[in-house]
Amino acid sequence: MKYLATFLKVLTGIFNVVPLAVSIAETIAKLLKPGQKTGAEKLAAVKQVVLQALTASEILSGKEIVDQAELDKGITEITNGSVRVLNSIKQPS
Repeated sequence: MKYLATFLKVLTGIFNVVPLAVSIAETIAKLLKPGQKTGAEKLAAVKQVVLQALTASEILSGKEIVDQAELDKGITEITNGSVRVLNSIKQPS
């Protein structure tokens, strides 16, 4: 039961960060003209802000990162998921 509680706590923290990631992705898309930055450059910019949000949240605050590659992979998945959400909807005119 302890692991489930921890998992749910982390999941809640991630769900609190996802709206921020979506908002950041939308803002970056609006600020950059088509062709101005590559997809990889946009991803890197959004990932950096997501990392900062996670670091400020209770998920990472005061904790030691023991696997930077795994953290980066998770942040990439959160960011890509947010972009997929944006790509799945039509913004109102």
